[in-house]
Amino acid sequence: MWRLPVKQVMADAVAIGHVWRYRTGEYAPSGRIVPSAERAAEQARYDAAVKAVEAELGELAAANDIFAAHLELAADPMLAESVGEKIAGGATAADAVHAASGELSALFAQIDDEYLRARADDVRDVCSRILRQLVPSGADPFAAIPEGSILAAEELAPSDTVRIDFARVRGMVTRRGSATSHLAILARNMGLPAVVGLGDDFDRLTDGAVVALDGGAGELIVDPDERTAATLRRRMEEAVRDLPQWVREPVATRDGRPVAVLANAGSVAEVERAMRAGADGIGLFRSEFLYMQRQDGFPGEEEQTAAYTAAAERCGGRPLVIRTLDIGGDKALPYYAFPAEENPFLGWRAIRVSLELREMFRTQLRAILRASAEGNVRVMFPMIVSLDELRAARALLEECKEELRREGAAFDERIAVGVMIETPAAVFMADELAAEADFFSIGTNDLTQYVLAVDRGNERIAAMYEPLHPAVVRAIRLTVEAARRHGCETGICGEFASEAAHAELLVGLGLDELSVAPPAVAAVKERIRTLDMPQAERTAHRAAEAATTGEMRHAIGCG
Repeated sequence: MWRLPVKQVMADAVAIGHVWRYRTGEYAPSGRIVPSAERAAEQARYDAAVKAVEAELGELAAANDIFAAHLELAADPMLAESVGEKIAGGATAADAVHAASGELSALFAQIDDEYLRARADDVRDVCSRILRQLVPSGADPFAAIPEGSILAAEELAPSDTVRIDFARVRGMVTRRGSATSHLAILARNMGLPAVVGLGDDFDRLTDGAVVALDGGAGELIVDPDERTAATLRRRMEEAVRDLPQWVREPVATRDGRPVAVLANAGSVAEVERAMRAGADGIGLFRSEFLYMQRQDGFPGEEEQTAAYTAAAERCGGRPLVIRTLDIGGDKALPYYAFPAEENPFLGWRAIRVSLELREMFRTQLRAILRASAEGNVRVMFPMIVSLDELRAARALLEECKEELRREGAAFDERIAVGVMIETPAAVFMADELAAEADFFSIGTNDLTQYVLAVDRGNERIAAMYEPLHPAVVRAIRLTVEAARRHGCETGICGEFASEAAHAELLVGLGLDELSVAPPAVAAVKERIRTLDMPQAERTAHRAAEAATTGEMRHAIGCG
């Protein structure tokens, strides 16, 4: 038996299972020498693959000029000549493309001109597309996950997680990652124990090995003995219990100040889980997961309407706040190639994508509006940094309303429109935004990242990512104060809110609702019931005046 203390266990839960290793990698050249008589066929395979990629890129280029350059590269004579020479020399088409990609990207990377240097990434992207045509990936590897597995992977991207049947998974372990990564957030939402950023100890996890994850103790146990395994299994069984009735009801502080405790969700199944956990609604429905689970293009209006309607029905009249597509940064789409960006979190993402891909955005807005006829649906725009963006998004929403009126389709004429406060710009513009929005939701995951200039996915500086930094707390206070001046409700939907120990600070700052990971609903509600508003406000005032994170922790009793 081997015990490893770990700091980043996502969820206070226990899991025991057999390790299932997910492996992915770059194309591995076959090295096969193609007989002379078959080389013309290999050339034809390459030509057909290029035509397929050109058709694919042609569609993308119609929506985004960025892909026009990729389209040109697919038919670039230099690439075609390099590949042709290698095929003529006996290489398979796939091996030839792989070799040519390495040579040409290295050539571009050595050029002094910055623009031409950047073409190295374009070459690799185009060649990867051609390789996918030549060597299809075949069956989904995640379909082979055995029931009751501990999923182990070097790293899991958002596009990976949407393909996983979590009913088969008891826990997850990754070599890389941070407590604020997409995977960590997903694990907390599901109450699934996960260890992210295990580092070199990850190599100790072999296929089939028995592993236990103890979220409460912060331990990963490899090959537990019978006594340890029995104890952990008993704890797993004890965790499955009915909630007390009061958890299913709205709560207030001891002196009667109501605070809504909603939940974050990314699917209809997660909405159901949140409602069973006692949530007062869904404060953040991550609509991007509907887009990420597809392989062949953006979901259509009917598909989206059905999903949003089902989620609204599960809420049973309680709020369902649907965040419009928040893609880019660490979240990609399997069917839409985003441009290579030096700083993707500062690049083309979220509302910037939606306002540019207007027809895609229009489809989503129409679906949200149609779903609003069946429940308490609200719409929320992510990554707003200016009043112009909010007005542009609202203008398109009004256009969609007018279209639906002409079609005789039902929708909520007074659907509430919200803004996510995730950037310093949004904080500084909070007064102006609050005058034209119905509600705010503070996304502390990104807000912390942007206020502190700390990449929340960067393991090297993970310790610097601190939501209790005085600058972050003051940004929250400024946002709430601005919202109050305009009668704008304010909630918070970042992971920060899921810690019951932070409830007094957040309630004292004046937040109207907290949207948390479903497993945290009961604990947060229980903490709110113990609070006294004057005391909470005094605590929040001391915290907002703190000069260091240490002083902040002391002020709120998390020292």
